[in-house]
Amino acid sequence: MVSIKASYTKFQELLGKQVTLEELEDLLSFAKSEIDQYVEEEDMLVIDIKTSNRPDLWCTEGMVRELKGILGEEKGIPSYDVKESDYVVEVDPKLAKTRPFIACALAKNISLNDFYIKQIMQLSEKIDYSYGRRRKRSSIGFYNLSMIKSPIEYKVIDESHEFIPLEHTEKMTLDRILDEHEKGQEFGNIVKGYGHYPILLSADGMTLSLPPVINSNDVGKITEETTESLIEVTGTNFETVNVVLNILCQVMADHGAEIYSVKIKYPSEIYSEEIVTPLFDKEEIKINLDEVNKYLGTEMKPKEAAKLVEKRRFNCSSIEGKVLTIEIPSYRKDILHWVDISEELAIALDYNKIGPTKWKVLTTGGLLPETESENLVRSILVGAGGVEVLTNSLTDPEILTSRVNIDKKDFVKIENPVSSTYSVMRNLLYPLLINVLSKNTHEAYPQMIFEVGEVVMISGENVLTQSNAAFVIADADASFEDAHKRLNNLLSLLSADYEIKQYNHPSFTEGRCGQVIINKKECGIIGEINPSILENNQIWVPVVGFEIELPLIPNLKCKVKSTF
Repeated sequence: MVSIKASYTKFQELLGKQVTLEELEDLLSFAKSEIDQYVEEEDMLVIDIKTSNRPDLWCTEGMVRELKGILGEEKGIPSYDVKESDYVVEVDPKLAKTRPFIACALAKNISLNDFYIKQIMQLSEKIDYSYGRRRKRSSIGFYNLSMIKSPIEYKVIDESHEFIPLEHTEKMTLDRILDEHEKGQEFGNIVKGYGHYPILLSADGMTLSLPPVINSNDVGKITEETTESLIEVTGTNFETVNVVLNILCQVMADHGAEIYSVKIKYPSEIYSEEIVTPLFDKEEIKINLDEVNKYLGTEMKPKEAAKLVEKRRFNCSSIEGKVLTIEIPSYRKDILHWVDISEELAIALDYNKIGPTKWKVLTTGGLLPETESENLVRSILVGAGGVEVLTNSLTDPEILTSRVNIDKKDFVKIENPVSSTYSVMRNLLYPLLINVLSKNTHEAYPQMIFEVGEVVMISGENVLTQSNAAFVIADADASFEDAHKRLNNLLSLLSADYEIKQYNHPSFTEGRCGQVIINKKECGIIGEINPSILENNQIWVPVVGFEIELPLIPNLKCKVKSTF
């Protein structure tokens, strides 16, 4: 959820009509938003936006653009005239593995006042912190264009380089900026993680900024006297930096600015061709109206649906029978599937006016047998003194391998992960419990935690899902016997006969590890965690534990399921 502040008076001026707070509240619901607060003496609205994937709505201009479609005052994708400029940005190939992408535009004939500047800064900060992931994925810069000469260099530079950072009066080296400047302290770790310093320079050598940390105090500062501005977005994702630039250009254009393009010269190591930004290219998606009507329980006709998508600021470029081709604006990267268009149609119809569908089959809710079995295991482990934790099914492969002395294995992987932190499906539980212990070394001991949950394994050409249970104890006096006592308590209460055979496993101490056998099948592992693992995870007390496969316990109704 994102919260923005807006002037009630300015909102109505941009909307082109007077609306009461009640009417505005109703209109905002079409943009998944609501009025959180109105301070009359300050003429200030606080608007809560209930979606985090629509950064185009995080400003008054974007919100008004959406509402004008609902009101029927405008329709389809907004059109913006982009003029050509001779400005060029040259990108250093050394940035290829850190922060390689940049998108720029020029805004000319702009008229700024204190309120408008604050609105731009509010939008920039909201996008930087949320959509830009605290400037790691993208960050924004505005500059006084009259002081900048082309070509602009986006390059790597030495730490001894100096410039005057924003809100300072003396030159500082890049190292000093990261250590002493407020923004350097807040965002410096991003740059330190690169191992080098990205910089933006004018053709005459003047520093524009140290992205994504801080602008310079002269060229990187816009005021009410500024009439021409360079807008720049750098980041780690090509699509993200261009979406952010599009949103900023639209806001400036809505206030009467003339938008000019900038040529970005990428080296082959980063991008295969030169591009000209901003990119206002439209994408297309086809929807089958029969599927949409069935999905929503409606009876829309093709022409009616075409008008409704235009109210939601899309274009309908063609109608072939019941198949509509929908053009998506460049700033709507949240549209991935025909179901997303169905939602937009439902909003345009007004959810409140869509009639309810009567139930056709009487169903009674209840827990699945396997869920009841898992809950039984949880109850027993709680009785044994454990505290249940819930870790993510998606995790970092290092947690499942090098952090617990296990060689690299085949995992079910996410095809295009945002980061390695959530890139594979877990195949074991105890490594994640050890990771939890490593994050809680500041808490008192003993610590006894457990988890009952699904793991995903590759078996030949099949992907299998099953429920496991893992329990670990961290304490100065923890021993194999402590883990065995909890395991014996669990299996005895489940009426499962078992035996433990000596076993060697890289995660456990040799001679203090055993394999759990039930009905002559390997059901799990128990033992004392290897000291090298504890050191690697910075855990300074012994840790013991076990993990068992619940489908192999006869009296439980847990099953192994084939996922694909």
